[in-house]
Amino acid sequence: MAEPSGVPPASSSARTRTVSVILTVLNDRRVERSIKSLLAQTLPPLEVIVADGGSTDGTYEIAERFATSDRRVRPCRLKGNIPESRNQALELVQGEFVAFLDADEVAPPTWLAELLSPFSDPKVGFTGGPTPGMKGTVTNAGSRYYDAYLRRFYDTVARTHPHALPMGNSAWRRRVFQEVGKLDTSLFPRAASEDQDMAHRTLVAGWKGVYVPSAWVDHDFSDISLRSLLRKQATYATGGYVLWRRSGTTYEATGGRLAPYILAPFLVVLGWLVWGVGTLLPPSWHLVPLGAWTLLVGWWVFLLLVLYLTVQGIRWEREYPGSRLRPLEILRRWATLWGALRGLVSYGWSGRRNLPASPRPPPPTGVRPENRDGD
Repeated sequence: MAEPSGVPPASSSARTRTVSVILTVLNDRRVERSIKSLLAQTLPPLEVIVADGGSTDGTYEIAERFATSDRRVRPCRLKGNIPESRNQALELVQGEFVAFLDADEVAPPTWLAELLSPFSDPKVGFTGGPTPGMKGTVTNAGSRYYDAYLRRFYDTVARTHPHALPMGNSAWRRRVFQEVGKLDTSLFPRAASEDQDMAHRTLVAGWKGVYVPSAWVDHDFSDISLRSLLRKQATYATGGYVLWRRSGTTYEATGGRLAPYILAPFLVVLGWLVWGVGTLLPPSWHLVPLGAWTLLVGWWVFLLLVLYLTVQGIRWEREYPGSRLRPLEILRRWATLWGALRGLVSYGWSGRRNLPASPRPPPPTGVRPENRDGD
């Protein structure tokens, strides 16, 4: 297959791979650590594009200071949400590969080398690694549970569902964006699930995605609390709902997995309603005792769920420290349901109401994975 115009040919073991890194940031001075970690890579990046979404706290000036001493650092004011900033940055990259990092992440020296190692297979379109909590920043119940959840998520979900890998620790062939199109900015105004959508489209186009456990980055959880975690989960779920309705893709929030978390509150609310109505009707209708029994069953279901998650968390604690807080999964799932409900109300069953039309190009035709051997 001929290479599209303007895109470098695929790398081989005989050529040096060139990789551009896009580092997204907005009012986050932790970007200094991130830039330092990128400049210390054993596989040096061709360039580090600091995509600043409009910082006003001196963050942009930090990137400018690095640029004065290392020409690889390219600070760019690229206003917009994350997918909009990344799309603008993609117009600037010069490398054969593009890696993405967030300002609250720090990459170990071998990060880029590990991320790029699977690209020796010409069918691989993108790779990604885990984002465990940075030592010293996992300090409260919310961050401890989130860290445990993420570590297990990568081992059990992202390993077999590469479209679940976040873009904040990933590498891509630049050619993929030429062929499949850039990030879809129409999914959700607050930007959520656009990376999942991009990975899904890439897989559908015939490329492979690879999870690389050794390509981990330290993720600063100092700003994660239980409240912020639930708020973040609800936001992700709203974007995830829109993506699910548009493309049918998901990886975790299936009906079967959500059902146990729906049953208990459903029975409690139903029992309360039946009881309330029963107080307004003649006793011969027996609605008050029916409501009371429904309420009781709902609470027992809830207690059994808490017990099950507690035992499960104790079993997982040794491998995934923080899992003893597993009952917090109930709140996380409720936040997921709330976010999805918000998506339904705001954007309709189609996931398109009140949102702009998708800017993505039509899917490529006539391209099959086996045809990539000559790429």
